[in-house]
This record gives sequence, C-alpha cells and structure tokens, in this order.
Amino acid sequence: MVEFVTGEVVEIGPDFVVLRCGNFGLKVLTPVREEMKGEITLYTELLLPPEGAPVLYGFKTKEERELFRLLQKVPKVGRKVALSILSKFSPEELKEVIASEDHERLTSVPGLGGKLSKRIILELKGKLEEREVPAELLKVLKALGYTRSEVKEALKGINLEGLTLEEAVRAAVKRLSGSRT
Repeated sequence: MVEFVTGEVVEIGPDFVVLRCGNFGLKVLTPVREEMKGEITLYTELLLPPEGAPVLYGFKTKEERELFRLLQKVPKVGRKVALSILSKFSPEELKEVIASEDHERLTSVPGLGGKLSKRIILELKGKLEEREVPAELLKVLKALGYTRSEVKEALKGINLEGLTLEEAVRAAVKRLSGSRT
C-alpha cells in the first residue's frame, strides 16, 4: 500500500521518527539509529490493527523490512519485540546471531527471554540460511574475485554443515573454477 516515504527528519523519539513530507508530518515507528538525520527514505509496512489507528513502520533497507515481517511470523513475537530486535541488531548482526545460534546474545534485547530467543533462532535459522551464504565464506570468495551471485550459484548443492571455513572455500573454489572455464 505505502511502499516507502521520503522526508526530512524533524523529530526522533525512542522508537519513532517524524518525517516532514510536504506540508504534513508523518510519525513512523522505526528501529531508530543516530544516522537518521536530514532527508531520508524509509521502506514502510502499513499495519491496520483490528482496533485503533493504522500504524506505519519504516526501515532503512528492504532487507530490514523483510526481517521485520519474518520475525512477526514467529509465534509470540509481536511488532514491538520485532522492532526492538531490529533496534538492537543490524540485519547482518541478526543473521550472524541466528546462524551461530547465540540465543544468549539475543536475550540482550529488552523484553526477550531465553525461551523466545531459542524459538526465534529455531524458526528463522533455515529461512535465513536459504538466502544467505555464510559471511566469512562470502568475504573470502569475494576477495578471490568472485561475485555474490557466482558464489550463491556455486554453493547450491554443497552441504556446508560440518565443514571448516577452509574446506568450504576449497569446495566452492573447485566448483567455481570449473564453471568459469
């Protein structure tokens, strides 16, 4: 419905910003960060609760908005908790926490206990891994001159479970060098 909004930040609250869009101000609930100054664009999610007023959520990237949506699909994770998680962790940090199954680090989010942290990791681990190559592996392969898309394609069908970083790099390079010739 509302894909994004662009406006000048006129106020920053604990979990929201007010954007001047033309001649009116728009309150957008968001994971607030210091870099939200001047004119910004936020990718939005408009939610219409059964009772009360519509609520507009905004995110710096589409990836962050998608994580917000995924988090809400986890039982007992509501909008407030999802927003708190994204306020505490960047998308990359959250993926790292989930990939490493670091539920203790996740419990550092206010209002998030041990059981719910474990449930979030359990529910999202497979969903995030399908899309992402482990950060360290990607970094090494990019340093060798491969693109993200080449790496993703090459790793299809390779089971990375139980492989060390070195073994994973070898397996990926073997497949990548074969596909380039």
